[in-house]
Amino acid sequence: MLIGTSTSAHQVEGNDKNSDWWHFEQTGRIAHKSGTGPMQYKQYKKDIQIMKKLGLNAYRFEINFSRVMPSPGIINKNAIKHYKSIITELKDAGIEPIPTLWHYTLPLWLYNIHGFERRENFSYFIKYVDALLESGLDVKYILTINEPVIYTSKAYLSKEYPPFKRSYIMFNRVLNNILALHNEVYDILKANGYTVSFANNFMEFKSDAILYPVVKALDYLFNQRPLLQTRFDFIGINYYKTIDAIKFMGSKIRKSRKRPWFIDPSGLRKIVEREHFLFKKPVMITENGVDTLDDAYRIKFINEHFSELMKAKKNGVPVLGYLHWSFIDNFEWNYGYDRNYGVLGFDHTTKRRIIKPSAFALGNIAKKYT
Repeated sequence: MLIGTSTSAHQVEGNDKNSDWWHFEQTGRIAHKSGTGPMQYKQYKKDIQIMKKLGLNAYRFEINFSRVMPSPGIINKNAIKHYKSIITELKDAGIEPIPTLWHYTLPLWLYNIHGFERRENFSYFIKYVDALLESGLDVKYILTINEPVIYTSKAYLSKEYPPFKRSYIMFNRVLNNILALHNEVYDILKANGYTVSFANNFMEFKSDAILYPVVKALDYLFNQRPLLQTRFDFIGINYYKTIDAIKFMGSKIRKSRKRPWFIDPSGLRKIVEREHFLFKKPVMITENGVDTLDDAYRIKFINEHFSELMKAKKNGVPVLGYLHWSFIDNFEWNYGYDRNYGVLGFDHTTKRRIIKPSAFALGNIAKKYT
């Protein structure tokens, strides 16, 4: 089984200057600046050696579209060389590289021509994918996109992410576009022999029977719709929390301050078993993590969620792997560096890695199950 961690480019690489997020960080539209961050773009070899010493055998990372195509249609071959080097380093260390092709950020030039709001812009992303394939992408698994519903809801409903719009029409259009783009890329990658999916954020919804229709609607939007509209070889599951539907609806209707979610390890098993039953595909946990300064709690979180995953496996679900979010404390979008998801921390001045006890706990799981 694959046991490891996940990251995204903008959150860990540092100096992602060609992206829309970086632009809005500088203008102040986004309150926090990612800056140099953990600087994994330069530190990746050291990080991979840490993964190896811990006994982890998989790493999900993002190939940064903004770096590979810094201007319209122009491919930065040095950037591709960099990501190929990451793949080589991982494989040499006995670690399965699992690249994601797009995780929220757009090249600024693409943002300026309306990004994925326009299907004619798909051609740029296809050229980016073709360039990666032409270079020889020596991996087995590829994830095309990350969390399409979360991205579109935060970008086109809650106005938290660029382009900071509020329009259900645009939300629906861009969500449909991104899912259609995944299908185009899926066909290209499948023709080249890869095992392909995308990472979808799943939430378990809980409520009294009276709200059952609401729960079904929420489950359809967040959990089922992305899969019903796409083609995939396995189900990529990002899971963090269970939602109390009553509190969730109250927070939307009355602007209630009551937290509508809670952590429930059994929710992971329920989702894994349900999605496998519905779609008859293997599953991979592509993200599962918790924001906490209490690393003992993180260890408890990892052990309890992994235990539930093993129950699903025992019940007949083919489980490809478990990837914890995150390898290292990182830039958490509109929360900046005020969130702590990593099994590693880092010194913001020296960039020195701080290995937490939870990293060893995850490594122990990897040694036992691989």
